[in-house]
Amino acid sequence: MPKTHNDDFRQMVLFTEDRDEQILMRVRLESNSVLGAWYELALVSTKIGYLIEKHSGAHGRGRQLETWFRRDIIGAEKKYSRILADKVNPKRKSPRKYFVVFREA
Repeated sequence: MPKTHNDDFRQMVLFTEDRDEQILMRVRLESNSVLGAWYELALVSTKIGYLIEKHSGAHGRGRQLETWFRRDIIGAEKKYSRILADKVNPKRKSPRKYFVVFREA
């Protein structure tokens, strides 16, 4: 089954200037899994703090959204970095190994 590549960050269009949100960092990860699992992570600045937003899914499957909130940038960057490091860790317990296909800071 040929792998379909989707690097357009359609899920990330949720953030708009009129909502006073700004994407500070974002990354897209993909795996070589049978279903083509993907994982998108964004660090977003808001008026009252920072959001770490995760979108994930696989080809032919529904998308999942999870969001964490931090009041300060240090805590937000730490959470973002921890999630990213876990996903790309080649020694992680999950059989699904991810690699970076797009990164923007």
